[in-house]
Amino acid sequence: MEMKIILIPIVSAFIGYFTNYLAIKMLFRPYQEKRILGIKVPFTPGLIPKQREKIAKSIAKTIKTHLLPEEKIIYVIKNSNYEDKIRERVKIIIDELVESTSEDIKEIIKNGISIGKVSVKGFFIASALEKALDKISVKLKEKLKEDLYRRTSERIVKQIEEEIPLILSHIDVEKIVEETLLEIDIEELEKIILGISKDQLKYITLMGAFIGFIVGMIQDLIIIIF
Repeated sequence: MEMKIILIPIVSAFIGYFTNYLAIKMLFRPYQEKRILGIKVPFTPGLIPKQREKIAKSIAKTIKTHLLPEEKIIYVIKNSNYEDKIRERVKIIIDELVESTSEDIKEIIKNGISIGKVSVKGFFIASALEKALDKISVKLKEKLKEDLYRRTSERIVKQIEEEIPLILSHIDVEKIVEETLLEIDIEELEKIILGISKDQLKYITLMGAFIGFIVGMIQDLIIIIF
């Protein structure tokens, strides 16, 4: 009798632990449907593999509606300092373009002066003109860079701001998330989910053992009293 009273809580705790452990495993296992003599084995495949498409649709819809709505994406983009990065890039491009164009113009002028008979006098004129062009071009280049940068950068930023909603309207976030979830291998998905929830799932199995033990103790009390 005493052994029975001791064993009941222990066995109940083990059953509680094992059933919770098994329930967690059955979320994913088995990965595929099992059949014996052509008859489908109950509870195969596991809950998540069986309802994978439905779960993927539900998660995708939740992410699109609550985590990544279009308004939030636009807000994040506008507060990501992308404007400063665009202006920096525009400035670099304009600097390179103006410098390149300036050198080309100088070369054309020099070549134009050099056409025909070259004389000492002509050489000094060309050299002086080249120096004058260098001095003038510095101011012209800076002015040109400033004007181009001011006009171009503002227009590009404004154009991007206008295009962002249009671009996002053509991106189906829900479909992308759903397809991504369905593409992940089921075993890899199990590792990801169980890895993230490892501590919580451990507490669930231990809670099953604890509840089982309490139930066993209650059974002992009933046996002793009655």
